[in-house]
Amino acid sequence: MLRWLRSTLRGEVSTADLESRRRAGAIAYSLAEEADALDGGDRGTQLFKLCAWNAFALQTIADTLIDCDTQDDPATAGFVPRSTLRYATACVDQVPTWIRCARVVRGDPDARLTAGLPAALPPWVYDEPTTSGELHGLRTAYEALQPRVETGHQAAQLEPSRLGQMRRMLAEMTSSAEYAVAILRPNIGPVDRGEVRARLLNALSHAFELGQALALPTLTDVVPRHREEPIVRTLTWLDVDKDCVVLDSAGHRIGFVLHVHGDRATGEFGGIDVNVGTGRPDVFVPPAAVAAVRSGEVVLSVPREELT
Repeated sequence: MLRWLRSTLRGEVSTADLESRRRAGAIAYSLAEEADALDGGDRGTQLFKLCAWNAFALQTIADTLIDCDTQDDPATAGFVPRSTLRYATACVDQVPTWIRCARVVRGDPDARLTAGLPAALPPWVYDEPTTSGELHGLRTAYEALQPRVETGHQAAQLEPSRLGQMRRMLAEMTSSAEYAVAILRPNIGPVDRGEVRARLLNALSHAFELGQALALPTLTDVVPRHREEPIVRTLTWLDVDKDCVVLDSAGHRIGFVLHVHGDRATGEFGGIDVNVGTGRPDVFVPPAAVAAVRSGEVVLSVPREELT
């Protein structure tokens, strides 16, 4: 009764309705271990790792927020600020979907995910100032995900363009977290706490997306299109439009883009059909033969003679 009274006076709400789903969602931790033990770069393995990462990250964030609140204030264990409960609930509610998707793609590597990629963290909904305990929870959640994505990035063996995009995502993540920590001081006011919250959520969001890109590297072509960034991004196959000029490795015009093959949801590129002129058969350009995409142009790494 005393615990309930204390929490009520602080405007906190019970986590009782969330506990059963939190316990069930703990499957995400064993799923992550299963994904870590897998080798191989086939599509099924990549999608399984992505789904396992999403389930793990969402469950980790929710558990960490609630556990940190209990650690900071044992006297009101089982009760948290309303905004914490909303966010933790929104995270936990997504976990079963990603667990199910992981099992589906493990059994059927050709399955297409209906969930949008890259998946995004839920918004933080609040109607009261952010508490110091919430900042502790967000920072601890970030620190739980940070080493996993940093280690994954260091171990990644990918083409330079994809590694470059991942380095950029890592830099965005790190800069947001560093700025939050620089502001974070004991007894800061509500405005500064709100700024720290926004920066930590941004760092978490970048970590969440980077984890997905590490699992499915083709997402590096998709992630920048979902953000407004102050740095000009490199054009990819997703920017290729019909009738773009196609040039071979010597700079000679081959023809014009007729059709682009690929999955725009996952960034998986399948090649380009090129119209080379009236009365002549179309030419297929495989993904490996595309050297660069420029405004209105596709530049190949091979001469015209090597295309069929």
